[in-house]
Amino acid sequence: MSIISHFKKKVLKTSSLKVINRFKKDEDGATAVEFALVGGPFFLLVFAIIESSLLFFANQALETIVDDVARLYRTGQIANISTKEDLKKEMCRRVVALFDCNKIVTQVDSAAKFSDLPPPPVSNDPANVSSTGSYAPPERFPGKICGNQIIQFSASYEWPIYTNYSAPLVSEGLNNNALINVTAVVRTENFPDSFGVNCP
Repeated sequence: MSIISHFKKKVLKTSSLKVINRFKKDEDGATAVEFALVGGPFFLLVFAIIESSLLFFANQALETIVDDVARLYRTGQIANISTKEDLKKEMCRRVVALFDCNKIVTQVDSAAKFSDLPPPPVSNDPANVSSTGSYAPPERFPGKICGNQIIQFSASYEWPIYTNYSAPLVSEGLNNNALINVTAVVRTENFPDSFGVNCP
């Protein structure tokens, strides 16, 4: 081996060691690497928190709407509403931008005693879920509502979930949608027939 080739090898070896040592000591990209490792889970957690907050806010908004409409039932102001379309018009007047009014599912039941009321609709009952996986319980509306009756008013809404890992936890099998279900039970006042309902 010639002296020149030996010298070249030594220089290359020394240069390589310097480059490696310099790379070891260089921490300029450490922040970028750390962010790449924790950025994805962090933003996923932030989106899940925002989505959960919107879900709770939507639930509270629908609860306020149901309470307002139940109060109208209690005082007899909408005692003659017996169809889904009429009730939906009444609710749409109060619906905020959060909801698609046409997708709110409603049920109204009347009874003389609390024990006669059916249980509120639930999503884990196959009878309440359509073949496409949407929440569609059978509609029930009494022909008329009289004074001193017990009214159960339920409203449900499928809220879309976009954070994939949280969808199975809250969707209950409804096409990755969370079911918001609000029920109000009131006893109607002893309102007269002048409210538009002929009661015995």
